[in-house]
Amino acid sequence: MTATCRADCCSATPRLTVSELFERGFRRRRAAPLPIEGAACTDAAGNFARFSLAVSDGRIGTAGFRCSSCATLIAFCELIAETVPGFTPEIARALTAEELIATLPGVPAYKHDRAVLAVAAFRAALASIPPEQRKPNHEGRLHLRNPAA
Repeated sequence: MTATCRADCCSATPRLTVSELFERGFRRRRAAPLPIEGAACTDAAGNFARFSLAVSDGRIGTAGFRCSSCATLIAFCELIAETVPGFTPEIARALTAEELIATLPGVPAYKHDRAVLAVAAFRAALASIPPEQRKPNHEGRLHLRNPAA
């Protein structure tokens, strides 16, 4: 992940914990879906996750999600939703479950599959981005004026 380091050595903010992410994610998962919705992904245990995105100028503006009530899954989805705003779809696609697991070291090994589900649902949303919204639109950004005018 290319987000800023949140470790104690680099940041004044406390490290991320599952409970902190769960509390924020519990509210976010109830929000209305954003314009671009990915397909819902499910795992063998019956958990599901689905991301929605708002994209502007070739970058992810906001990410939202809906998922089952597993606290670990909500925490992983919230971590993705907090990390990816400002990323291009190509950079965001490089996010891996291993990176999520490393960011939240308190998650028991038997729940690491929730990270895989969260990443799969997020990638499904990235695949739903229309091609015309994947590239930044630089047209009209530079406006030169005649200094004599």
